[in-house]
Amino acid sequence: MKRIIATICAIAVCCTVLAGCNDKNGQDGKTADSKAASSAGETTADEDKTEASEDTTYAAAYTDSLEGKDFKVTMVTSSDYMDDTVTMVETCGGDYHMSIGEDEEQVDLYLIGGVMYVLSHADKHYIKNENPDEEYLNIDTHTYTMGIQPVYQYLGTETTADGLICESYLAPDMISGEMLTDAEDEKASIYRYYFEEGGKVPVKIGLTAYGMEQVTAFKDFSFDVSPIVLPDLTDWTDENEITESIDENAEQPESEPIGDDSIEVEQAQAGETE
Repeated sequence: MKRIIATICAIAVCCTVLAGCNDKNGQDGKTADSKAASSAGETTADEDKTEASEDTTYAAAYTDSLEGKDFKVTMVTSSDYMDDTVTMVETCGGDYHMSIGEDEEQVDLYLIGGVMYVLSHADKHYIKNENPDEEYLNIDTHTYTMGIQPVYQYLGTETTADGLICESYLAPDMISGEMLTDAEDEKASIYRYYFEEGGKVPVKIGLTAYGMEQVTAFKDFSFDVSPIVLPDLTDWTDENEITESIDENAEQPESEPIGDDSIEVEQAQAGETE
């Protein structure tokens, strides 16, 4: 049980790490003027920057394509503060499935019809929760796609040595949520979206903040999705049943052993009666 709960927490933490400050930025962006935040002319005075605005970038087109869409994405996140993490996320009609890790290290979280299932492949145990916490019911799975937010400031575009188109955006500070005016500030959160020419989905997205770097490479990305279904759990162990069995045994009072001492007491009581 503790292991399953720990894996649930790990999934929630991974969601935060992968999304960076996207969720908070999205809330702040609702009250911001997206045009003012996205205009290159308003975000930098550097004449060497491209004259393109956010409205014409690959990242903007990619973000627009996500609106109201279900998707399936497999990504690998690398950073200088944790091991590489393989994550798969798929959504369909309000249900979703997240998978983190590979082989025996794999952990899956399913939310189907408001019921949550967590599967641990290491010991082939699973747990079913018919009343999951709100945080799992309200996960914004689109944070995994890491689209740009209205509050992001477009910095410019360049072509990398390997021919990818790299578009940079300044995002709010990951801790305070404040928008820094200097992209060179070490606290600044800089997102870099890398596309192949004509690409609809980024090859990878880099995040730099507080001297740390994280890169999420998209291995598969598709809007062609199917209904979310559980795998066959016939050979799996239901953690709920184990817990119920332990609780039942704990509730049963222990019977007092009948030994020689109890027999002697009974005999003495009988003699006094006579």
